[in-house]
Amino acid sequence: MSSRRMRATASRTLGVWETTAAHQRAIALAGLGAVLAALGRRPDLLVIAAPLAVAAVWGQLARPRVTVEATARLTDVTLREGQAVALHVVTEPVVPDVHGVVTLAQVPFVDRQPGSGIALLDDGAATLGVRSTRWGRRRVGTVSVTLTSAWGAFRVGPEELPDLDTATLPVPAAFDASAPTPHPRGIVGLNRSNRPGSGSEFNTIRAFHPGDRLRRISWPVSLRTGTLHVTSTFSDEDAHVMLLVDAFSDLGPREGIDGRPTSLDVTVRAAGAMSEHFLRSNDRLTLRTVGAAEVPMLGTGSGTNHLRRVLDTLALITPASERRDTGEHALRGVDPNALCLVLSPLIDQTMVGLAHTLAARGMTVVVVDTFPEHLVAGTGDVYQALAWRMRLLSREAQVSSLRLRGVPVVPWRGPGSLDQVLRDIARRASAPRLSRR
Repeated sequence: MSSRRMRATASRTLGVWETTAAHQRAIALAGLGAVLAALGRRPDLLVIAAPLAVAAVWGQLARPRVTVEATARLTDVTLREGQAVALHVVTEPVVPDVHGVVTLAQVPFVDRQPGSGIALLDDGAATLGVRSTRWGRRRVGTVSVTLTSAWGAFRVGPEELPDLDTATLPVPAAFDASAPTPHPRGIVGLNRSNRPGSGSEFNTIRAFHPGDRLRRISWPVSLRTGTLHVTSTFSDEDAHVMLLVDAFSDLGPREGIDGRPTSLDVTVRAAGAMSEHFLRSNDRLTLRTVGAAEVPMLGTGSGTNHLRRVLDTLALITPASERRDTGEHALRGVDPNALCLVLSPLIDQTMVGLAHTLAARGMTVVVVDTFPEHLVAGTGDVYQALAWRMRLLSREAQVSSLRLRGVPVVPWRGPGSLDQVLRDIARRASAPRLSRR
């Protein structure tokens, strides 16, 4: 699904052992001290240079002569926001009397443990903690390995290993809807239909007919009337839901899972929450993205595996990476009986136009407003507050145009955000209509 494959393991040969500046100074000072002691007949200089000579000889004799290979491995490449994973670094073969240091570079939205990103190799192995704080496909910081022999005489590195990749899935926000999904047409869902059948919603009690199941017999009514009666139910059906995600803008400071969300954070997490709710109700779901490049259109599916595909697709979004996207490709092949949920902060005019287009085609459209309120709350800059006020006035005009067309615009508030509007849509669908003769 991604244009580049996730890399969980990276290996590289550390190269040849080279002398350090400390070893070169020890050799030079020991030789110079010996020459000056001989020429000046100064045995005290020989005594002073002796430890340096011993350290230089010892370091030369303990010089490693093997080629070492370093390997970095992540225990998991698919994470959730705020989840931590272990990064193991191993050097082979293990050289005795060698000290090693592993350094992990700092990158945005990745926390290191320890915070310095430095760990010592113990018997050729070291472990660091990596915590991803924001959804998306990103690279873990560069891992570099340095090995030093006894007395710091020879060193290999620092050698940088190839970067490792992680896919951080968005954590769905809390969402639940007690209202049924409108326009159910399938046979495997949990939504009540308008026709009798095998289901869980009570319809009526009627006389027994050949073919009725025995477990449907209502024994109290049968004993009272003297004839067999059964409990009739409404059939359960599934509905089709299409999510249209706005990726044109990412408003607000990007603070990750531990801070305030941006507009795209709210949009992506709301899409994940709605997908989880509808798919757990056995509804069919389609995901389309507008304004992001290299994000595939996710076809219709249901079940837990489809939820994982939805979260993987949302993690691929790069905001405003395709500004020329008109959204026409996202509207192709949409089921006319589907419930279209447009998730957008309603800043880009393209998304407003797409909502008008869907409504003009006679489809059931609900716009979920994902504009974060903290962007305009408590703005200290006078000019910034004035700019937001002007932009919100224009945005209010766009929202009014949608409502005049009959498209409800619902602010995202988590659980229960869509209850009232879904009930209104179901009530409108069951209302009598005028017909021409």
